[in-house]
Amino acid sequence: MFDRVFQAFAGNPCVADGDRVLSYAETLALGQRLIAGLPATRSLVVLRCSVSAESIAAYVALLHAGHVPLLLEADLSELLSAQLYAVYQPNAIVDPVAGSVTVTDAPPAELHADLALLLTTSGSTGSPKLVRQRLAGITANAESIAQYLALTAEERPLLHLPMSYSYGLSVIHSHLAVGACICVTRKTVMEPGYWDDLRQHAATSIAGVPFHYTTLRRFGEEKLSLPSLKTLTQAGGRLDPRIVSFFGDWAARTDRKFFVMYGQTEAGPRVAYLPPEHAAAHPDAIGVAIPGVTIELVKDDGSSAAPGETGEMRIHSPAVMMGYALARADLAKGDELGGVLSTGDLAQLGEDGLLRIVGRSSRILKVFGLRVNLDEVERRIATPEAEVFCFGADDKLQVLIHGGLDPAEVRKTIVDAFSLPPRGIEVRSGGPVERTASGKVTAAALQAAWEQASKPA
Repeated sequence: MFDRVFQAFAGNPCVADGDRVLSYAETLALGQRLIAGLPATRSLVVLRCSVSAESIAAYVALLHAGHVPLLLEADLSELLSAQLYAVYQPNAIVDPVAGSVTVTDAPPAELHADLALLLTTSGSTGSPKLVRQRLAGITANAESIAQYLALTAEERPLLHLPMSYSYGLSVIHSHLAVGACICVTRKTVMEPGYWDDLRQHAATSIAGVPFHYTTLRRFGEEKLSLPSLKTLTQAGGRLDPRIVSFFGDWAARTDRKFFVMYGQTEAGPRVAYLPPEHAAAHPDAIGVAIPGVTIELVKDDGSSAAPGETGEMRIHSPAVMMGYALARADLAKGDELGGVLSTGDLAQLGEDGLLRIVGRSSRILKVFGLRVNLDEVERRIATPEAEVFCFGADDKLQVLIHGGLDPAEVRKTIVDAFSLPPRGIEVRSGGPVERTASGKVTAAALQAAWEQASKPA
């Protein structure tokens, strides 16, 4: 895809960053200058990225040159960076904003011919697990997103989501696929500068996770009353249906479109979307499969779930990852999944033809768009002298500790080790949790212990 689009749209504006506007040809040329000095042979390269023209340019130049980038945020903690470096031994580290290229003394990485990109999976934050993706899969998902969003070269999305986050990266991919101009801002929706950038760039769309739309709802409609703004997209976790209804109704009344989307990094990442005309009336649904994707609901016995029955979502898509990597040697592996991914999410197909998530078969939460494996958090925090119980809901990780651990220190460890926002974590210290005869902890017992821990001693 990238060779084609940078030839076809060479003169189109590609990236707008502040007062700078770079064409597709200028963006690729900038990226090639930024990665100069890399080994001539195909290499594993860590890209320390930020929301910037330089990061986008370096990324497309790496793909154009055939290197395999591992995307990490420029401000990722030293602890997590060191863990990943130790496991994967990158051949080079590129920091495009700082203008630095560091070639390491690591031996050449054995990279599968189809391997194009490595992303940390939000379900394995804090561990070395990576998602292995093919260029063909990236391209298929980008073109599918562009199709159902009806993107054209006239689009000007305002990007503030991290590049290393598959949702943010999909905004880049899908707009590059049609020759559009990506406008970047390093401000958050809570800062006046965000709205200044939105107006300056005459942005046509914004993309956000549930936290962003919860904030926008509090601001009211006035903030969004900009003539250029035509499309809003949401992914990264379940959004309160009341907020979906609000934006669906607002979009319908103002001749705009509001898309609720479902996906996973492992799936490339978009899988389903709620057609905008259904947002106000069916705010609890994730909608229908995106073009080129089939969603099957599978019951515990392996049979297909009928409409109204619950089954685990099984994805059939050309964008499904090749598989996970847990060690450097895994980068030489080929496609292990054959385009089929079991998501761990339980869903039902309604009579209206729309899919709805009804639960999860795995212990995964999304904390402000970042998926975190509760088992991994518990393993990181627990000691022989202390028990740790993690539970909660999207955007709220609850951690109950029993034993000699300081709640403030536990919270800090989780923030540092898993790169989660502090506002999404609550830690309490309490007494022992009641168990069943078989030694299991029920949800009711855990909730009771949590409530007891909140009472004054």
